[in-house]
Amino acid sequence: MKTPAVVFAEPGRVEIREMVVPEPGQGQVGVRTVFSGVSQGTERWALTGRYDQFAADPAACYPCSPGYQASGVVEAVGPGVTGLREGDRVFLAGTRFVDSSHKYPGPCMASHSGYLVAPQSEVTPVAAGVDLAAAALYHMAGVSRHGVRLTKVQPGELVAVLGLGMIGQMSAQAARRAGARVIATDLIALRVQAAAKHSADRAVDATSERLEDAVREEAPAGADVVIDTTGDHRIFDRCLGLIRREGRITMQGYYPDPISIDFHRTHLQRPTVTFPCGWDDEYNTDLAEDLATGAVVIAPLITHRVPFENAQSAYELVLEHPGQSLGMVLSWSPAEAGAVPSTIPG
Repeated sequence: MKTPAVVFAEPGRVEIREMVVPEPGQGQVGVRTVFSGVSQGTERWALTGRYDQFAADPAACYPCSPGYQASGVVEAVGPGVTGLREGDRVFLAGTRFVDSSHKYPGPCMASHSGYLVAPQSEVTPVAAGVDLAAAALYHMAGVSRHGVRLTKVQPGELVAVLGLGMIGQMSAQAARRAGARVIATDLIALRVQAAAKHSADRAVDATSERLEDAVREEAPAGADVVIDTTGDHRIFDRCLGLIRREGRITMQGYYPDPISIDFHRTHLQRPTVTFPCGWDDEYNTDLAEDLATGAVVIAPLITHRVPFENAQSAYELVLEHPGQSLGMVLSWSPAEAGAVPSTIPG
C-alpha cells in the first residue's frame, strides 16, 4: 500500500515521499493516521544531525522518517488479532516501510506517515471522547511519567521544573499526579501561561522572577526534586543549586552536548541523579484511561495542527521560532479529525 510520509532525506532536508507499507500480517494492525505528534526537541536534533551525532555518519542514519507517536483509526486487522476491530480509535508509535534503504535510527520510528502497520502489542485503544490530536502526543506524557516514576516523586514533595515545552508540561502534570507541589518556569510567556492553567501549582515567568527565589520562599532548604527539560548541557550546576541536600535531579531533556559535573560541589550536596529518557509502554493503557478522564491534559496545550503537506514549514517553525509553538501535530485526515489546521507563523 502506498502512503505519503515525512522523510529526512539528509541533515537539514525535509521531504514528503510516497512510501510503501506492507499489508498487515500475523498479529498486526493497519491504521489510517489522523494525527502524528511532533516531538520538537528530539526531531530538531534528528533533522540537524545532532541526535546521537547522526551527521557524523549520514549514510547510516539517512534517509529516515522522524516521529514516535501517532493516532488514527484501525482500517485492517491481520490474522490472530483479537480485541481490535476496524473503526477503533488508537494510538501507536510508528511503522516500517517496504524499502530496504530506509533507516530507523534512535527515535526515528516513522510515525509521520499516512498509514501505519504495527504489531497489536504496540497499538492502544483510545476512548471515543478523546481528541485524537492529544492522543497523538501520548509519548510526550509517557516520557514524562517515566521520569517521575524513576525519580520516585512522593506526595507532599516540592518539585521544580525547568523548561515548559511539552515534556516540561507533562512532567509537571505527572509530578502533581504523584502528589507533589510543582513550581515550574520558562522564559516564554505562552508556555508559562499554559502551565499556570493546566500543569503547575505555580508558574514562574523567568523574565521577571527567579525560580530559585520562588523555591526558597516555600522551601528554604531547597526543592526535593528538580526536573530539567531544557536540554541545555550547562544546566547541571543550576539544578544542584535548586535542591536541598540529598535531593534528586532528573535530567529529562535530550542533551546533544556533553554535560560537565563539578564533582566536589556535587558530592557535598549528595544528590541522586536520574537520566530517564524513553518511556514505559507497559503503562499505555493507564495513559489512555487518563486521557479519557482528563487526568492528563494535552489538547489545550496544542498550538499547531499542521497539514502534513506543510511539514517543511512546520519544521522551519521548530528550528527558527521555537517560542511560537507548544504542542504540534501533523494532520493527515482533517475530515475525520474535525479540526481546522492552524496557520504557520512566519
